[in-house]
Amino acid sequence: MPMVTGAFSQLLVPGLRRVFFQHLKERPTQYDKIFNTNNSSRAFEEDLEVAGLGTMPTKPEGTATIYQDAIQGGKKRYTHVSFGLGFRVTVEMMEDDLYNVMRRMSRELAKSARNVREVRSFNVFNNAFTTEFGFPKFGVNEPLIGTHTLLGGGVFANRPAVDADLGIASLEAGILNYDTLVDEQNMPALIMPKVVLVHPEFKQVARELLNSEFRPYTANNEINAIMQEGLTWFMSQYLTDTDAWFLIADKSDHDLNFFERAAVRFQNGDDFDTGDAKFKSFQRFSVGAGEWRGIYGSVGA
Repeated sequence: MPMVTGAFSQLLVPGLRRVFFQHLKERPTQYDKIFNTNNSSRAFEEDLEVAGLGTMPTKPEGTATIYQDAIQGGKKRYTHVSFGLGFRVTVEMMEDDLYNVMRRMSRELAKSARNVREVRSFNVFNNAFTTEFGFPKFGVNEPLIGTHTLLGGGVFANRPAVDADLGIASLEAGILNYDTLVDEQNMPALIMPKVVLVHPEFKQVARELLNSEFRPYTANNEINAIMQEGLTWFMSQYLTDTDAWFLIADKSDHDLNFFERAAVRFQNGDDFDTGDAKFKSFQRFSVGAGEWRGIYGSVGA
């Protein structure tokens, strides 16, 4: 249904100082600060998990060399999703709008298009403890953050045994998790944590933990060893759990991916019969994680 003059009568009367949505500042994009952004030319993208070779065994004199095969795991598929939205304005509304609000409504389309990218991207974290963005392992879909079965045998968890709010002890446990990380053959893997991702309610806690010269929340003059880790913090309003937090590796060391299949495009045209102006936008993308390493998280207390 088009927007008509009766529904926006205030825009037809002189004297308005400003229209509410026009003075709101937009936040900088967040998803591209955390996720690797890629272009795609296919209907979907897939990752294949493979475990390489294990630790080299001894070879007694005169014996044959042992040969080992790599182990193929499951596939992780990113299926692109289409998004679209539009609005329609009567010719009378366009002509009589004294403040050109209707002509600037395309900015609202752009904001809507950008917001869905943020929401869908950070839903990877919001649903990281479920199987929605998980991994197929031996016929079982494991969550992105949880206990993972290794292809070469054994398990490794990128989540604490007991979830806790962000604090000194819990963050140190997350750092230790990275220090003891292994690959699919249970050999040490070198991935270092980089970013502490938090909800706005834990922004000050993250700042105190990472920027205090001395160990926070204690009366002793102990150095804050966490500062030596070189971590930064990042706050996102798109996290839905206020006390959940995440410890993420650098982009080059994690596999959080945003695939753009079709960039946001805007179109407009006039309806021949009514003269209504029509505006719409469209985009296609997918988001997810192809690997759990480089991501650690807790749902909080």
